[in-house]
Amino acid sequence: MWGRAVRGTRARRPVSNPAREIYGSDGHKTLSKFPFYPYIYTMCLSRSDRFHAPLPARSKPLCGGVRIHAPAKINLNLLVAPRQADGFHPIDSYVARIALYDQVDLTSRSGGAVEFACRGMDCGRDEDNLALRMARLLVERCNSTSRPGVDIILTKRIPPGSGLGGGSSDAAAVLLGLNRLWRLGLSAKQLTELALQIGSDVPMFLSAPAARVTGRGEFIEPITVHPFIVVLYLPDYTCRTVEVYRQFDRSPLDLAEQLPVERLAAEPPRQWRSELINQLASSARRLCPALGRDWDALAAATGLPVCMTGSGSALFILCDDQAEAQAVMQALPPEAAGRCLVAGASTF
Repeated sequence: MWGRAVRGTRARRPVSNPAREIYGSDGHKTLSKFPFYPYIYTMCLSRSDRFHAPLPARSKPLCGGVRIHAPAKINLNLLVAPRQADGFHPIDSYVARIALYDQVDLTSRSGGAVEFACRGMDCGRDEDNLALRMARLLVERCNSTSRPGVDIILTKRIPPGSGLGGGSSDAAAVLLGLNRLWRLGLSAKQLTELALQIGSDVPMFLSAPAARVTGRGEFIEPITVHPFIVVLYLPDYTCRTVEVYRQFDRSPLDLAEQLPVERLAAEPPRQWRSELINQLASSARRLCPALGRDWDALAAATGLPVCMTGSGSALFILCDDQAEAQAVMQALPPEAAGRCLVAGASTF
């Protein structure tokens, strides 16, 4: 056992490790400049940064571009049905975005070229990067003889392969950003159709900060979730989504009953967090034994329910407030706490 269980929510001495900083929403209120796409704002990239999340140094000033902060997400509940004839698994999920962000800087260029650079965490191969694929799709969609191009700088802070939706969020950020930068005038329906061409998870990042997502990801209904703080555990391994679903298909489950959405809005997380279900969890644990060991150790150390987002590998503990999140962090031994990040709900 890593440590003693959390017995209350009394705040203890705040931890000083920057990796455990609480990313609240107050520092991001300047992003509400545009009513329809509140997390996009035109900017001069040489200006001093207005965000308290740590940003890398920039090598040169660039003006007249668009900067988008692409939020991570957690699946509060993830219900999965057996695979259908079209190869997709219908889902029913409550999804909430959290205040952990990738940063996407877009600057127009001529000639239809798309230049891509990645900073921070590994973005993988260019041909697999969803943000780059989205930009290329939009360039192809422009039928004029003078196709626009774009320079993309992606600063990656959301760990890939963790179930936090970073790649899909980056793609949605590029879609919304280029729609504005190039003045494409795409409707909400057109945006969703383009998003689905890149991935089933992309449309969820075009809507409200919290939503119920059904179908293969194309049906999105905004919901309200009670304020929360989440303690994210980010292991040093990943769970490949395709492998987790393949494991799921060997022992498929019927779609479980969804938690009443009214409870998520009316009650604090402590009232319903023990009822959250991820129907991919058992498949991910079988596929990755280390995930199961870490899951059990987190639960034993804190005495609180542990959940998995997406197909893993990130785990989380949902807390009512900052005091409870700090108590959770204090209950963890250093080796576990060092892999944790504490975040609030995103406002966009």
